[in-house]
Amino acid sequence: MGSQEYSVVESGNVGLGQVGSAILDTGESAASLGTDVIVAITMLEDTTFTTLTQSNDKITGTGSSTHGNSVVNTDIFPAGVTIYGNWSAITVNAGLCIAYLG
Repeated sequence: MGSQEYSVVESGNVGLGQVGSAILDTGESAASLGTDVIVAITMLEDTTFTTLTQSNDKITGTGSSTHGNSVVNTDIFPAGVTIYGNWSAITVNAGLCIAYLG
């Protein structure tokens, strides 16, 4: 899967969350969202993930990565942090976050 190309207006809409979002807490997941992907995740509480299925190995996730370590369920993302990428599925191990679609 390649990078998606957006017009200036479309990229602004994605950045403002106008494509959609999901609030997920402990044990909840967002998987198989059709053609939508998750482009950003904001932590509302300290959060760990069981699954972060990345679109390719250049994006950090729970699969193999060529850019740093893979995420494991003991890696804590602190409240207030936003991570950006391209994931097709996520499962929260513990915590609370907002997943933004793109």
